[in-house]
Amino acid sequence: MMWCCIASSHAQQTGCGLGPCGEIHSGPGCVDSGCCSEVCSFSPVCCETNWDETCLFYANQTCQICGIPGLGSCFIPHMKASCAESACCGLVCAIDSFCCESSWDTNCAWSAQEICVLPPPKSCGDPTAGDCMQPHGNSSCADAVCCQSVCAGSPSCCEVMWDDLCAFVAVQLCNSNCTLTCPAGATNESETCSQRTNDPSIRPDSVGPNTPQSIAAQATICGKIFTTNSGGNVVVDVDVYSIDLRNADTDHDGSVKVSITLAAVRPVFAALVPVNSTETALPGAQVLVNGAACSAGRDWNCVAPAQYWIVIAPGANGIISSQTIDCANGGYWMKVETTAACALPCVNATGGCFDVHGTPSCVDPSCCSLVCAYIASCCESAWDANCAILAAQDCGAPAPVNDSCASPLDISTGSTNITLLGSTAGSPAFTCAANSVVSGGDVWLRWTTPPGIHGDYQIDVCGATFDTRMDVFTGPCSSLTLKQCSDNSVFCSSNYASRVTLAANCATPYLIRVASLTGQTGFATVNVTLISSAQSCCVEDLNQTGIVDAADLGTLLGQFGVCPNCSADFNASGFVDSSDLGQMLASFGTCP
Repeated sequence: MMWCCIASSHAQQTGCGLGPCGEIHSGPGCVDSGCCSEVCSFSPVCCETNWDETCLFYANQTCQICGIPGLGSCFIPHMKASCAESACCGLVCAIDSFCCESSWDTNCAWSAQEICVLPPPKSCGDPTAGDCMQPHGNSSCADAVCCQSVCAGSPSCCEVMWDDLCAFVAVQLCNSNCTLTCPAGATNESETCSQRTNDPSIRPDSVGPNTPQSIAAQATICGKIFTTNSGGNVVVDVDVYSIDLRNADTDHDGSVKVSITLAAVRPVFAALVPVNSTETALPGAQVLVNGAACSAGRDWNCVAPAQYWIVIAPGANGIISSQTIDCANGGYWMKVETTAACALPCVNATGGCFDVHGTPSCVDPSCCSLVCAYIASCCESAWDANCAILAAQDCGAPAPVNDSCASPLDISTGSTNITLLGSTAGSPAFTCAANSVVSGGDVWLRWTTPPGIHGDYQIDVCGATFDTRMDVFTGPCSSLTLKQCSDNSVFCSSNYASRVTLAANCATPYLIRVASLTGQTGFATVNVTLISSAQSCCVEDLNQTGIVDAADLGTLLGQFGVCPNCSADFNASGFVDSSDLGQMLASFGTCP
């Protein structure tokens, strides 16, 4: 057997061969010696004959150099170093070597989007556009209906890049393999599926009668929408319901609260609009809610006491789509609730947008509106952790006071609630096995061993709802010494939380860093727990109370004289004598 990297003098200088490692080519080996050696260790024939499909398969699995297809798009972050497009990869790594040495993180992906040429836009349904449920380096995705539904609310997904947010929305919208169950007591839509008799002006049928179905102010409706082909044209069914709120303002404050809950199999929206509205009014509806994948969405608003239509249509965010829907997967249910008392959300609120509090809304009206557009309960019941986290992501939370090592939060043994909202990444690099870089935000805390005792302590953030990492250091920030670290602890119920065990020394301050992964943040509780018997920090404290006092003196006097291995024989002389007595008297008081 002759390996390629000793087959020619040129190969010895430049690698194991002449062809690119990320492409199938004639001839053995490839130009990068490290990648070539890795591949040929799995398949020696790659360094003997041709660099074929098998060689490329192993290269995709093991090699982290520019141009390897398996690394994925340069415009999407991933854990491995380098990316698939050679030219763009080289440009980014020329300004940030980390991207080709450690991992292609969010900063690398952003740099690529700034300095590299983006691929030309692809159209919805293009089979080469990529999986709608996964981020990829081009616009649009291969499922036309899902693609159109996502891009109705996020146009950049079809114009620029199908990124993590687009994939997340697609997962929420496009699961049509679910089973929809109508709530108990619901009323069925009066229109039979495959007929179009309740849409006077949105998608009107040429055959009458065509009138909205009247519903009460408190109603739950189960219905179906569908599309059909008529003379080569797609005809989209739209359901319209009429609701009269003119007598609903019983407290005479000039407004009525209307909430709409909607669940559907395929992507469908509900829009509250004035009577006789046309399609152009739907995106600006006073209440607009999306439903898909059998998950219920909800929205509400304070509106004038008047007559309204509630329009149910396929699509999202008030934009009607021409997705293919039949009676089997066109099901939806809608619940309408009204109350006379109504306070506009995001007005005169008192709680902070980045804090958890038991009152609805928050003090910044614009941020409050952004959050409540996604989570209606944030403006109805309480501003919980989900509201604060979304506010931090949408509105830019300020960095916490303990964002850096130089300003740690002092904590005591026990439990301390912390926030990572607005935190930024610090240094040094995270050193636990699998993930060597702290790419998300982190906060710092300082815990000091309680006076007079030492022992084994457990420090954890078990119960955190986001992926955490933890370091424990001693020393100044300029010269930290790592004592313990944790990434995903199997001892936490959610195993992406962190836990360490520390043999704490007497009177020693420890710096604790709690970090998150890129794109993740939230609240956590840091627990510091003594898990062994507390030991006194001074040998003269014979009864382990943390204080050298008369009780210890009494014990020493009781052992006075010949007493090998006695606890009061501090100098191990075999005698408890005046030397030991002097040492105890000099240590009288609280142990350090």
